[in-house]
Amino acid sequence: MDALGEELAAFRRESDRVAESLLAMEDHPGHRLLRGAVLTGGSARRWEAANAGMVRLWEWFDAYRALLRQASDARDPAELARLLREPAIALPEASVRTLTGPVARRVTLRALVERMKSEYAQVTAVLTEAHEAWGRRLAVLEPLAGQVAGIDSPAADGLRAEVARARARAAADPLTPDPAVADLVARVAEVSALHRTFSSRVAALARLVAEVESVRARAAEVRVEVVAKIAGIHPPVPAEDVAGALDGLRGRFPDVAESDVAAVEAAVGAAVTRVREVEAHLTGSLDRRAELRGRLDAYRAKAAGRGFAEDAELLALHRRARGVLFGAPCDLNAGTVAVLRYQRAVLARTEAR
Repeated sequence: MDALGEELAAFRRESDRVAESLLAMEDHPGHRLLRGAVLTGGSARRWEAANAGMVRLWEWFDAYRALLRQASDARDPAELARLLREPAIALPEASVRTLTGPVARRVTLRALVERMKSEYAQVTAVLTEAHEAWGRRLAVLEPLAGQVAGIDSPAADGLRAEVARARARAAADPLTPDPAVADLVARVAEVSALHRTFSSRVAALARLVAEVESVRARAAEVRVEVVAKIAGIHPPVPAEDVAGALDGLRGRFPDVAESDVAAVEAAVGAAVTRVREVEAHLTGSLDRRAELRGRLDAYRAKAAGRGFAEDAELLALHRRARGVLFGAPCDLNAGTVAVLRYQRAVLARTEAR
């Protein structure tokens, strides 16, 4: 086969490959997605351009095959060379128009192949992007419907409607990111998690409420004793109705929001902290008095052991401290000062020896 025959055969093989590619383009899942949708926004604009590119590709391919048929029928080598190597295909340039229509531009077979490859790459890039974007969007949206499917609440009803609208937006404009999806995913996850864990969270709250009531009862008993035995101003026992808040939360389910549960959890947690602090403060006063009494007795024993049991000054300091600590109500500040004076006096005498 001569050189011209080899060129013609190569162009025919190229024609077969182009035909296969164009058929694959027509059957591309992105093409099926875009051509069957009522598109809006950026997807509508890009599909319009891509669809125009597909039309051009088929028109160019028809021109390509027509010239190949003409070349196959040529008997004159010069004519065959002209058809295969020279600008023998007239393509309309839509961007350049005259009064009677677009201006035609002549190109070679090779140039036409390169033009088709470039156009094909641009078109299939849009089709692939649409298919992949739709798949990614579905991968996010499809699980959302399942997450709220079994939840009977106004919040879940609203979310189901939002998921349906998001899916419709994805179908109508798959090539444009939807910024609302991320927020929708977060809210669905919140509602789903809330309804999945509500029972366990309420049970945990019930345990805390019981603790509040128990500590509150103990603190109230201790406070009665502290008021009677320790001088000063003592904190009241907190009286928040945390049980009522929990009952209210139970009564509103399933029409509750995460913020509702979190607010009750915060209130009950704060109540636990406050009532523990009050109990600790009250018992601390009694513990402080006991500690001062124990220290006074310890230094009394120390003084006796060193031979100062009958020391008049020490006896007077001891009586004063004991009177404060065993009186009712006991002034802890005065008792602390009295014990410290007795302690210093005992140490001064024992260290002097």
